[in-house]
Amino acid sequence: MVAVPHTELRSGRVFDIQRWSLHDGPGIRTNVFLKGCPLRCAWCSNPESQEQHTELAYFVDKCIGCGRCVELCPHGAISMTSDGMHTDRNVCAAKCYVASSPFPCLARCYGGGRKAIGPMMAVEEVLQEVLKDRLIYEESGGGITFTGGEPMSQFSFLMALARASKDAWLHVAIETCGFAPWKNYEAILEFVDFVFLDIKHLDGKRHKELTGQGNDLILENAPRIAEYMRQKRGTVVVRTPVIPGVTDADAIAGIADFVCRQMPGVSTYELMPYHRLGRGKYRDIGRVYELADLQPLKAADMQPLREVVTSHGLSLDYQ
Repeated sequence: MVAVPHTELRSGRVFDIQRWSLHDGPGIRTNVFLKGCPLRCAWCSNPESQEQHTELAYFVDKCIGCGRCVELCPHGAISMTSDGMHTDRNVCAAKCYVASSPFPCLARCYGGGRKAIGPMMAVEEVLQEVLKDRLIYEESGGGITFTGGEPMSQFSFLMALARASKDAWLHVAIETCGFAPWKNYEAILEFVDFVFLDIKHLDGKRHKELTGQGNDLILENAPRIAEYMRQKRGTVVVRTPVIPGVTDADAIAGIADFVCRQMPGVSTYELMPYHRLGRGKYRDIGRVYELADLQPLKAADMQPLREVVTSHGLSLDYQ
């Protein structure tokens, strides 16, 4: 375990900090959501996490139709129509997403209908928020979880955050899709106690159809991550989102076999049932949810898939 030279950034884009989280590592945790992801999963419940730049969200249910944003926008991107406020997202992307001080339309949004997602935050600002619950972490065995998006997309910022978290004696977890250079994982894992690793599909062609990227890099990194964490006595949990019509018993069996054969020390394989809780976010950022007609699986449909996992000697729950 040789340290890899790197440059740390003291600020980055954070689109949410969620306290009192119970399902993203042991104990009670604070989740820090970093912006940016190399994958484009159709079922993503955090679409606002995918682009690394700051984005504009428009919440139609909060808009009071005052028209102030129309006056404030210097680019003519916002107009008031018979169907409500209309925002030309192409103009926003060309003018405001690249600006150092974007979105003048936010200055006097009286109803809170507009919001910048992913503002820059300093390491110290993030830790100040996280450390509010230090006593809760100590009592519950919890800590901080870096998620996203894909936190490795802001690797230099993540390194600074992880180092600062360990300096503060926090238990550190990361949630990752495995799509980053191994040298970056080798560097960050020194400061990590717990890893959630997504393996969405073993078939490379199918994986690219579903996510926009192949899975060669992910499958190369998975055994390395497992071995590194085994040597330092950390924990790795493999996760797979169960998507109706995509993730069948054969796909689950293949991933379970991969975990057993190639990921030393990994004993937990979580199945994450598909849900539609994030579909409203697509409208908020001007996108269309492609799986609008897809229905979540019933609990009875999940049971055979869980039995596939346990038949390989793997646990479904790390707690």
